[in-house]
Amino acid sequence: MKLTRENAAALAVLAVVLLLNGWALRADLHSGGVDLNDNVSHFRLLSGMVSALESGGNPLDFWSPEWSFGFPLVRVYQPLAHLLVVALYFALGKSVGLMTVFVWTRYLAVVLLPLSFFALVRCLKLPRSAALAAACLAPMISTPQLYGLEYESYVWAGFGLFPQAVATHFLLLALGCGYRALRGGASAVLAGVLLGCAFLCQFVYGYMGALSIVLLALLPERKSAPESALAGRLKRVAWMGVTALALAAFQLLPLWIDRALINPTPADQLWKSDSFGAGQVLGWLVTGQLLDHGRLPVLSLLALAGAILLGLRHFSSAGMGMPGKFALAGAGLWLLLFCGRPLWGPALYLFGVTRDLPLHRVLAGAQIFLVLLAAIAFAALWDLVAQRVHIAAAATVALALLYPMAADRTQYLDLNASRLQRTVESMQADRPALDGLLAALRRNGGRAFAGLNTATSWGPSFRVGAVPMYHVLAAAGIPTVGYLSHTMALTAPVLLDFGERNPAHYRLFDVTSFIVPSNTRYPVPPFLKAGAVFGRFQIYETPANGYFDLVDVTEGLPLERDSFGDAGRSWLRGPDLAQRRHTWFGLPGERPQVPPAVPATPPGEIASAGESAGAYRATWEAQRPAWALFKMTYHPNWKASLDGRPAPLAMVSPGFAAVPAPAGRHTLEMRYQGSAWKLWLALGGMLAAAGLAFVERRV
Repeated sequence: MKLTRENAAALAVLAVVLLLNGWALRADLHSGGVDLNDNVSHFRLLSGMVSALESGGNPLDFWSPEWSFGFPLVRVYQPLAHLLVVALYFALGKSVGLMTVFVWTRYLAVVLLPLSFFALVRCLKLPRSAALAAACLAPMISTPQLYGLEYESYVWAGFGLFPQAVATHFLLLALGCGYRALRGGASAVLAGVLLGCAFLCQFVYGYMGALSIVLLALLPERKSAPESALAGRLKRVAWMGVTALALAAFQLLPLWIDRALINPTPADQLWKSDSFGAGQVLGWLVTGQLLDHGRLPVLSLLALAGAILLGLRHFSSAGMGMPGKFALAGAGLWLLLFCGRPLWGPALYLFGVTRDLPLHRVLAGAQIFLVLLAAIAFAALWDLVAQRVHIAAAATVALALLYPMAADRTQYLDLNASRLQRTVESMQADRPALDGLLAALRRNGGRAFAGLNTATSWGPSFRVGAVPMYHVLAAAGIPTVGYLSHTMALTAPVLLDFGERNPAHYRLFDVTSFIVPSNTRYPVPPFLKAGAVFGRFQIYETPANGYFDLVDVTEGLPLERDSFGDAGRSWLRGPDLAQRRHTWFGLPGERPQVPPAVPATPPGEIASAGESAGAYRATWEAQRPAWALFKMTYHPNWKASLDGRPAPLAMVSPGFAAVPAPAGRHTLEMRYQGSAWKLWLALGGMLAAAGLAFVERRV
């Protein structure tokens, strides 16, 4: 873009928008490392990546013990946003704390959102006024907490959707570069790289980018266009798809390999995979809730005006133009898909939507194109008033339209800032006690319990400021039973069935520390023993016996992913748990072999156990043949070494790993070994993208 007088003025206005957005969000820079949403789990992934790199491990496949009885989350979760933070941390020579780098990165990801909207609109070859309008309107979105592009998805008091914030930039740039590649001859490989990065930040955002680009390719040209134009566009789409797939394959492949071990969407969260239905979506659209929740529907009316304006242009001699067609068609497509499974049913498979895709997130696609429609209307109104009256009058009208939206967003961010400030002050007051508590929990080992994240538990009310105690523990790297930061592990449904009044549950889940406020009125189970007190926090000792146990396997069943959670909960409530009798779940192609009868004598006890540098070890004296239970979520990448020799591994209820234990004295070591091929595949994908770029330039 040449730096003409008009361009300089546009960049100045854009800079003001970014500065105002940064000022409005400034409170999020002062969180003091205290989070109460998904950013807790994102920071733990960052910490795991850094630890893996510093120890020579695999940053793309390591074990995260904090939630769901452990799970290799980074193996199947989109990692690029986290890798960018880690790369910046090391680029700064580790002179800035990892949490500080993380806070600044997620802050900038939200602050710079108007810039990427501006770039998208300019790539669509719409006027500067429309690009500036999109930049101004993008931060104004408000919904009833629907996980879209609104501030509620990102800020401290919101949901902490950090990967989504980064993915939005790649999605917008992929759409812009995709448009230029299909309609202007620009690089298809560059668009594919951006699309692949969107996939690697948030799978749904990559999906939205891919389907939107296909839609763009299929939109008809003017009547005078040659018939071969569509074939040429589809060829360029193929270039983009191959490039994106090459880059993202290292992360998409494990989803397929581990598909039998990934928990399906829980029944109480089916709205995430099914979305909300046509009636609900239409109601939200008509009442303005998709863009203007709780305020005058100015943004929604602007989007409607943009759609009407484009419709009128369609019947004029000038025509709607390809950018207008794309905005209108994109808004329609994503609104229809946002209606979800209640409307489409099995037809969703035609759009590449599987049962596990969190379809509710495609709201962001609808919001992007609705903002484009609103920006077109806003720009048209600006140009009309500026040309027929005066630019000052246009500015007055623009400010009058922006004011109700800006006032609403400012009010929300003020509430976010005040809640954050109170929490930081509470955390500072409790810091000495918390430091002592966390040190004691690390010495105790095992898992900690500070209440469940359920409506019937006292866990959500046990807080430091606004942060539940189970988040405080998890943020410090303490494995916890209480909160599900993700539900991808097969063991996830069982976690929230932990019975704090059942001694066998403490032993099974290795809950070694029970934490409550000192002088608590909470109903502490009578079999727990009062322990150390740190300020207003007290630890109780439990019947836990470590990460290992000797058990019997009395039944064999095939692994049924869809019903596994129900089977685990049923076993947990049955009589076999107290008798240390477990069910062997056979993986595809595996036939569980169980003894016809189990002796009445106990199998024995673990003599000693410990963990060091990611390796878990136990020694025992077995009175008879039994099984050594390892109280971590099963995964085939766990490598078992019995007395120094490789040992077979099985999955037993409630989803833990187990190894056959012969009679006598034995030592077992369990170590998670990440798949090195992920690193090679990632490198191969980058080389393939570079090769495609080279070929594209030569063709």
